[in-house]
Amino acid sequence: MKKSNSIIAIIGLAIVAIAVAFVSCKKDDGNASNQKGYTMQQAPDIRQMEDPRSYMIDFKKKLTESKDNEAFNLEDAAWHLACLANLDFCNVNVECDDFQFDTVEMQIDITDGIILLNDLSTAYEQMCSEIQQFKKGFNHYGQNLYYINVSIDAEGNAKIALMTSFTSVSKDLFDHTWYFSDEYSAYLTCYEYFSDDSTYLWNGLAASELQRVLNLFDHYENTNSPGELSGMCYFPTRNNNFDYANSHDPYVSNFYSSSRTFAGLGDAYSSINLILSTDDMCYCLDSYLGLGYDFIGDNLYYNEHPVNWTITCDTALPNNNNKWYVYYHILHVDYGSLITNNPPGPFD
Repeated sequence: MKKSNSIIAIIGLAIVAIAVAFVSCKKDDGNASNQKGYTMQQAPDIRQMEDPRSYMIDFKKKLTESKDNEAFNLEDAAWHLACLANLDFCNVNVECDDFQFDTVEMQIDITDGIILLNDLSTAYEQMCSEIQQFKKGFNHYGQNLYYINVSIDAEGNAKIALMTSFTSVSKDLFDHTWYFSDEYSAYLTCYEYFSDDSTYLWNGLAASELQRVLNLFDHYENTNSPGELSGMCYFPTRNNNFDYANSHDPYVSNFYSSSRTFAGLGDAYSSINLILSTDDMCYCLDSYLGLGYDFIGDNLYYNEHPVNWTITCDTALPNNNNKWYVYYHILHVDYGSLITNNPPGPFD
C-alpha cells in the first residue's frame, strides 16, 4: 500500500513539473498569444542584444506599421517608450555640474490590461510632444536632457521621469558685452551699484534698482559749458518695449528662452522665490543699456537719446501651457531729441 502511494506521489510531481515547464515555455515565447487573441511582444534581454540601438531604430519604424493584434504588457511597453525617448532626446556626453529632476504625466489607452501596438505608437507621439514642451521651459545655462525613464500603472497613467543636466553658473557671464566696451568695464561699473549682500527679488528690488541705475546712465552732463545747461531740454521722439519675446541672446543667457531681459519659468507659486544674483543684475544692466541704445541706430533721429527707462513686471502662460508661468521684465524706453542753445553739427 505504501508503494502504491509513492507511485501516485511521483506521478503527481511529474504532472506539476510538466505544468511548470509548460508555463515557463509560454512565458519565454516572445510572440505568445493570450486568451484574447493578441500576439504579445516582449522586451528583449539587453544583455543578449548585439546592437540595441539598431533594434530601437527598427522598432520605431515598426510603430508606423503597427498591427491591431500586437500588444505589450505594461512593463515592456514602458521600457520601449523609455528607450525611444532616450535615443531621440538625450545626450550624456556634455559638460555639467548639476542635475534637475522633473516628472511629466500623460494618459495611455489600455485594453484588457495590455497596450496594443497602435496605442503604443499614439503614446509615443504624445510623449514626444510633452518632452518638446518641457524643453521649451529650460531655464538653466547649458541645460540638456540627460536621461528619461517611463512607468505605466494599471489605469494607464504614465509618468515620464526627466533628468536634465546643466551648469549652475555660466563660466563666462560676459561672453559678449552689449553696452560696455569689455567684461572688465562691465564688472567694474556693475559692482558700484549692486551688492552680494542684497536680495534682488525679480519684481521687487531687482526691478527698482535696475530702473534707478539705468536712469543714472541716461543723465545728460555737459562738462565743457556748464552755463549752457539751463537752455537744454528733450523733445519726445518715440518709445519702445523690450521683453523675452523680442530680445533673444544668441550667446546664451541664464534666462528663460535665452532672453536678454529677465524671464524666469515656474509654477503658480514661484513668483515669491525668483531671485536675481549679482551676476544676473550685472548682465541685465549691460543688456538693457545695449537694447536701449542699439534701438536708436535702427532709425536715426536728430541728436536722439534714451530719456526715461522704466521696468514693469508681468506674468504669461507661454504656448497655452497651463502648467508653467513665465515671470518677466518689460523694459520700456522713452526717447527724446536733445535741444540745446548751440545745436550740434550734422555729424554730432
